[in-house]
Amino acid sequence: MNPQKQQDQKQQEFKQDFKAFQQDVRALRDEVKLKLHLASMDLKDEWEKLEPQLDRAINSAALVSGEVVADLKKRLAEFKGRLSRN
Repeated sequence: MNPQKQQDQKQQEFKQDFKAFQQDVRALRDEVKLKLHLASMDLKDEWEKLEPQLDRAINSAALVSGEVVADLKKRLAEFKGRLSRN
């Protein structure tokens, strides 16, 4: 495969991954809104810090690197796990 096709394929994979990430964030946001009133203050504080970062990532795909998406996915999964246990 030539370098341009490899680059195009990587970009396409990133776009697909990012689109899935956006859907996951939106689904979690809906879930959080339902459960947050029952959550501990620590989770509420954590969500208030995490939500703006997620919003920026969702709305600025051109500026978000794969590393940023990976970090936000990890933090989102950790938050979701703590929310489920609460």
